[in-house]
Amino acid sequence: MKIVEGKFNGPEKALEDTILSISIDSRTINKDDLYIAIEGVNFDGNHFVKNAMKNGAKFSIVSDPEVNYEGTILVSSGRESLIKIASRIREKFQPKVIAITGSNGKTTTKEIIVSILKNYCDKEQILFTKGNFNNDIGLPLTMLDLNKSHKYVVLELGMNHAGEIANLSKIAQPHVAVITNIGEAHIENFKSKYNIAEAKKEILSHSSKLEFAVLPGDDYYFTFLNEGRSNLNKVTFGSLEESTISYKASEDRKIKIVTPKESFNVKINLLGTHNLQNVLAACACCYSLGIPVHAIKIGIEEIKPFPGRLEAISAVKGATVIDDSYNANPSSMKEAIDVLLLMKGTRILVIGDMAELGDDTNKYHQELGDYIQASKIDFTLAIGRHTKLTMQQLGKKEFWFDSKDALVSKLLKVMDSKSTVLVKGSRFMKMEDIVNKLKVEK
Repeated sequence: MKIVEGKFNGPEKALEDTILSISIDSRTINKDDLYIAIEGVNFDGNHFVKNAMKNGAKFSIVSDPEVNYEGTILVSSGRESLIKIASRIREKFQPKVIAITGSNGKTTTKEIIVSILKNYCDKEQILFTKGNFNNDIGLPLTMLDLNKSHKYVVLELGMNHAGEIANLSKIAQPHVAVITNIGEAHIENFKSKYNIAEAKKEILSHSSKLEFAVLPGDDYYFTFLNEGRSNLNKVTFGSLEESTISYKASEDRKIKIVTPKESFNVKINLLGTHNLQNVLAACACCYSLGIPVHAIKIGIEEIKPFPGRLEAISAVKGATVIDDSYNANPSSMKEAIDVLLLMKGTRILVIGDMAELGDDTNKYHQELGDYIQASKIDFTLAIGRHTKLTMQQLGKKEFWFDSKDALVSKLLKVMDSKSTVLVKGSRFMKMEDIVNKLKVEK
């Protein structure tokens, strides 16, 4: 089978040879692999073709005409070639594809869905996004691992700009599209949250295979997301009884999930009401696939907190740290504060700057200060240029720090064995550095 369209440097019959694997990293190339040179803002894979061929690559797809070793295939774009190959593989094996987008909760929802599927079929039958492989490079790379044994593929679709979800949906061609929520993430690249909702809704219009749309019934933009596409089966989730999948609160972190067919009690091991929404989203997705309740229940109960996402860990002085350092935006900050308010003892909030808020950066950091002030947080400690505004709203400028060491020094003075410390900030702030200074090594 011809690998890809392009000008081939070598005997044409070689294109019929078998490729064992495909990689965009020359360091991971093995004998008889295909190397694809990807160009990016800060890198050019064409510079590493020689190394890939030296490591045993049978062919290399290149976009630089100056790179013309034997076995190279010249194309206009290595990135587009990667997408074309991934799309062909997707069409060849025809698995059931689930695609998840949303401002928050994509990874958690994905992991819950995968946990449920593992209780329904063999784990070898499931392929899913690993790490943050949710863009136009990461998603095709995930699809390259697809083979005939896979029955289900669970993918995250991330975005920074309008049009990205449309492009990813064209590659994934999902049968089930899940929108977790609409928030302010990456709002610097959009005029408003409505524009973010428009971009997320692209997932519903660019797959010829789409059968089900799983939508957040409690979200402010639900009505907009639900408009149009009358040919789609809509499955909604939320706290309202009219949602397809709803819930009733119980006790000891247990809830009753209500479906059109039956209800069941389940224990949630994840902190925060927003994670309850992620559980419901996963349940709605699996309900649309006809997965039985017993597999859904066990899959939900097997989920444990993920590193950096509201993960409770033991800290020095006998305190508890809730590590939510993975990332932050205005809505997820407020959700994290709500989680901290449920804790007993001294409640300490440690925050870093929120990124990608554009012209509204100051506004959102000031609003965060208002939210903290209205809560019953005992201490707030902050680091970052923009959190200065947050602390000014609180009137506690002495708790803003210009270094993590200074912050931790103060933190150790105010925390005790009855303290819960929640740490959160955007990815670039690397708030896990603070967590690592506090946690007790096992």
